[in-house]
Amino acid sequence: MKQLRHLLAALLLTGLAASIAAAEPVDDYIAATMARDAIPGLGLTIVRDGQLLRAQGYGLANLEHQVPVHPDTLFKTGAVGMQLTAAAVMLLVEDGKLRLDDSIRLHLPEVPKTWQPITIRQLLNHSSGLPATPNGDFRADYTEAELLGIIAKQDLNFAAGSRWRFSYADYIVLGFLVKRVSGLYYADFLRQRVFTPLGMRTARAISDLDVIPNRAAGYETREGQLRNAEWISATANSTADGSLYLSPLDYAAWAMGMDGRRVLTAESWAQIAAPARLANGCTYPYGLGWYQRGEGREQAWWHSGSWQGFQTHVVRYPERKLTIAIFANGEGADAATLARHVAGLLEPGLADKPVTPISDADPKVTARARQLLADMAGGNVAYAAFTDYAKLDFTELMVEYGKTLSTLGPMQELALFNRQDLCGEVLYRYRARYDGGVVELAMMLTANGRISNLLLTPLPGWDTAG
Repeated sequence: MKQLRHLLAALLLTGLAASIAAAEPVDDYIAATMARDAIPGLGLTIVRDGQLLRAQGYGLANLEHQVPVHPDTLFKTGAVGMQLTAAAVMLLVEDGKLRLDDSIRLHLPEVPKTWQPITIRQLLNHSSGLPATPNGDFRADYTEAELLGIIAKQDLNFAAGSRWRFSYADYIVLGFLVKRVSGLYYADFLRQRVFTPLGMRTARAISDLDVIPNRAAGYETREGQLRNAEWISATANSTADGSLYLSPLDYAAWAMGMDGRRVLTAESWAQIAAPARLANGCTYPYGLGWYQRGEGREQAWWHSGSWQGFQTHVVRYPERKLTIAIFANGEGADAATLARHVAGLLEPGLADKPVTPISDADPKVTARARQLLADMAGGNVAYAAFTDYAKLDFTELMVEYGKTLSTLGPMQELALFNRQDLCGEVLYRYRARYDGGVVELAMMLTANGRISNLLLTPLPGWDTAG
């Protein structure tokens, strides 16, 4: 009841907050950003010390019907939902129905023998080696067995536990695991064990057929115009890598539950917080469903989600017990920058500081990065230059990045912004400024010079903190 009273009080306070929006730096910043980036609607959650400070809506949830965003408006949240799937797995660990270091084949024996070394923990922290995505058709419906079979037929990228790479397939498989062990679809399991106990009253699985009150529409941008997101199948909107509707109020209840260490035991929360440990003893800053950065009071857990015209970002500062969540229904929204900037407005010590290039001691690597960007834009990247990438994952990645770069026009400049030694490999972070925008290229090189990880990220500005 205490949790529910907090939420009801927040609804009343939200009306007051809206009446003085012009005087509030947070509201002024959000309004200006929405206008600049043509964001139709946005939801904001702020939780501090286990109390809801704000759950508020801005703009429109539906452009066609001119429906405003409210604190109970439901947004598709994409990969942000992985943290909830991880909680479901930890509840099954507490129930004694599985162990984190079990082979996935112990519970899903139909998967290939090559999966025998893959543990549940490695699926949770993205060190399994599974493909980034299933090689399926987003407009086709599959049975669970068929979708699992599609993933099982794809080559592994690397030996289980040997390196880290984000994978949606990891959490799709974890959803099948939850159902196999508990007998319930993962979202139904979450409703019983997480949503209802925490007062997440409207959190639920995505469904295009159900009549769902307060559902926002997602919008994509094509040729400078907003349009409705393309239709995809029920299967593609049902997997445990993030097929959830959450409102700002739902996420507030989850954040308050995390602050109070509710639902899970202290040991389970500790497991969620532990960074991925690879076979060589090195760690990667990703827990169970959460990216990590910083230490002490500056430590942040964060995650983004992007799905069907929706952009979501959550940043949580565990030692400060401060959580900010941004939900937007336009694909052009930079939800991460929005969330971090709001954190800085609340606590100036958390404000992002502009970044600048560093001295470049590796001009040959810089020349290689420049050529790689040109090759990606032209669709002519050499597979032999990479290591621990299955051919299909490599091909899909290059197609995605090629589309991003092909729209930006000529490159104006390229500079090195960070160089970091990581477990015998070197991570280079470059920024490239084009006529049409800025991107960051994160390129990890092995000792023999091959590319072991690659990430291309659009940025709002040259000096934006990343």
